[in-house]
Amino acid sequence: MSFSDYVALTKPKIIPLLLMVAFGSSVVAARGLPPVLVIFGVLLAGTATSAGSLALNSYLEMGIDSKMKRTMNRPLPSRRIVPASHALGLGLGLVGAGVLVALLTLNLAATFFIALGAVVYVPIYTVFLKPRTTWNIVLGGFAGSCAALAGWYAVTSDSAAIGWSLGALVFVWTPSHFWSLAVITEQDYSAAGIPMLPSVLGPAAASRYIVANTLLLIPVSLLLAIYLTGLGLLVYLAVAVVFGMLLLWTNLKLLRSPTKENAWLAFKFSSPYLAVIFLVAMVSAVLPG
Repeated sequence: MSFSDYVALTKPKIIPLLLMVAFGSSVVAARGLPPVLVIFGVLLAGTATSAGSLALNSYLEMGIDSKMKRTMNRPLPSRRIVPASHALGLGLGLVGAGVLVALLTLNLAATFFIALGAVVYVPIYTVFLKPRTTWNIVLGGFAGSCAALAGWYAVTSDSAAIGWSLGALVFVWTPSHFWSLAVITEQDYSAAGIPMLPSVLGPAAASRYIVANTLLLIPVSLLLAIYLTGLGLLVYLAVAVVFGMLLLWTNLKLLRSPTKENAWLAFKFSSPYLAVIFLVAMVSAVLPG
């Protein structure tokens, strides 16, 4: 047992993208840098709550992780952290600390969405949806949407439709991202009894759903154009269209040949896709009209 094992419980590679979504949404809402206290609250509360939720996910899924080659060496299934209740305490403590920081630094609306993200991810997605339905990651994707909504409402409740469009972007992006990963790990999910779409329908059928989902994602990503003007509008449209087409290309490559190599390409491109879209959204929001 080491400090790095406890860090691993929080799945730290996932957190930066969630912070990019929350911070990016707040910058777009402010059309510039939000107040320092808002930045501090969004980043600290977002980090703590996300880390806590992911630690709780690690605790609740240690039995599943022990059955999957990809995850069996994580700290809990490999028994590097004993007793497992340490992970439960860490997760609850971090979520509680994150919500408290939000209460002290942000408004009630932003705090609500930060807390809601944890609720959607842990009891709704991890406990209820994931083991029961192929729609698990579709409905569970709203946990990521809550990061965008928290960032928006931390700054303003005006133009709420734009904040919700950013949340919708994350929501629609999530299936394309995770179904690509599930194509790679379909045998693991089957062994663990988790009904991820590729393990139920097979990679070929799942790749069709991935393409269809990305065809929906591209127009959703363009909704922000309503909020932008001038140079910012042109920059955002150019980048969003180009990166949307590139993501679609990786998905079509997977559709033509549903191999693990092509699924890996689609999965690895989908993470920077979302980061780039939120980065260019921030830049476009502050460019002169």
